[in-house]
Amino acid sequence: MCTSLTFESTQKNHFLARTMDFGFELDGRPIVMPREHTWTTHFGQIQHSTYGFVGTGRKLEEYFFADGVNEKGLSIAELYFLDEAKYLPEPVEGKLNLAPHEFILWVLGEIATIDELEQRIDEIVLVNAPVSLLGITVPLHFIITDRTGKSVVVETNSGAIEIKDNPIGVMTNSPEFEWHLKNLNNYIFIKPTNNSTISIDGYELKPFGQGSGTFGLPGGYTSPERFARTVYTRHLTEKGQTTGDAVNAVFHILDNVTIPKGVNIKNDGAVDYTQYRAVMDVDDLIYYLNPYNTQDVFSVTLNEELLTANEPTEFGIEATFKATSLN
Repeated sequence: MCTSLTFESTQKNHFLARTMDFGFELDGRPIVMPREHTWTTHFGQIQHSTYGFVGTGRKLEEYFFADGVNEKGLSIAELYFLDEAKYLPEPVEGKLNLAPHEFILWVLGEIATIDELEQRIDEIVLVNAPVSLLGITVPLHFIITDRTGKSVVVETNSGAIEIKDNPIGVMTNSPEFEWHLKNLNNYIFIKPTNNSTISIDGYELKPFGQGSGTFGLPGGYTSPERFARTVYTRHLTEKGQTTGDAVNAVFHILDNVTIPKGVNIKNDGAVDYTQYRAVMDVDDLIYYLNPYNTQDVFSVTLNEELLTANEPTEFGIEATFKATSLN
């Protein structure tokens, strides 16, 4: 479970944001991968990344990333795509064969724009291969944006890699993206203004109070409910006057789909909750992170020192709740 969205500020800065909802403790942290980083795919093919990037990840055999933004302003997040993702059973000669969880490493290290992604997507195939942390092949799909503000979804539910235009800038989990778009037709009556008073045979019916126009807006944590709720809040939330206002607005949108510990239990007993929220500024190249155990927001800005480092830079975070005392 995860929720993601794009956002544009009044200053025309573009953002990609996400909640990372999972039942297994991922123990991720902000990591900057420098330019020309060398890594080896699950299938033994050596890669030399062109671009540096920052995102939340973890060191396994190679680094594993769940999201990030690169120095060209391309940003991506992966989300769970249960029962929908389909991968090739075996590697294909003449292609770059990637495990699904390696797709982000390739995109952030090699791709500058969505247009370039569309031109180069045929270079790769996604092949069934487990991630050692979980012991399974992770079913994933991806949301991507760049400095133009364009957004796409990458899915493999048809058996091939498809790049799908994302006109509303939101993505959650299964079913496939087209289903979520069609499902929005169920909520065309939702509005930020109140319903009008009506009269039935002289008897007046009026709303109980403020917010009657949102009656029927789904409030649960299923993927379709989070999708519809995020489309509504993203579309109407005020952007503010500054870039900081916009980042703050995005975190408030994420509040509507943030899952507290204990309210969503998986069939195996694992607690599925929002382990962190991230906002990525693709214009100023700033990665904002808010872990579950604190209300604090931490940031990492891509700069030449980090991009030209000899090895990846990992940032530790003290994620404990703090309050500012006023007396």
